Amino acid sequence: MKEVEVKIKVADINKAIRILKDHGCVLGAPVKQRDIVYIPNEIPDVPVPAGTNVLRIRQQVGKSIFTLKRSDQGNHLSKLEREVEIFNKKQMHEIIKLLEFKVIADITKIRRKGKVGEYEICADKVKELGDFLEIEHLTDKDPNQAQKKMLGFLQSCGIDTSQREMVGYDVLYVQKFGIKSQL
Repeated sequence: MKEVEVKIKVADINKAIRILKDHGCVLGAPVKQRDIVYIPNEIPDVPVPAGTNVLRIRQQVGKSIFTLKRSDQGNHLSKLEREVEIFNKKQMHEIIKLLEFKVIADITKIRRKGKVGEYEICADKVKELGDFLEIEHLTDKDPNQAQKKMLGFLQSCGIDTSQREMVGYDVLYVQKFGIKSQL
């Protein structure tokens, strides 16, 4: 199964949260997340070619999660994703460097998560990038069809989807600030 998502930049995250609540989505408490994102040293820029491994260390609520993501051909928001909790983020960072990966972004956000039917909803306040809604779904089906269905759901709720982003926060960050120097 792959994680397929739709990401929408929103002008008023609180209004979007109220709309979603009216449609049965209750979001949890805000959680601060810090994501350090890595790509192979030989890749000069983002977005990375399809099939490239992108690594992340996420810190949240006293724990660290290591993630590997690999995007589909032509769809950067449809990814194979594997995660594992790690207990020494400094050592993991050193391992990633030894595997010849470089840091490209250091992203901090406040995330609230909820669920509506088969979809996971994230309301994100991303430092230096703005406010976003993400709708995610795990599926083996055509990712483009899944995204079309998710967009339809958001539109049926009255969410403005005109500010759709086709790439992840890491790419948006690099496009705005350039590749982050090593930590």
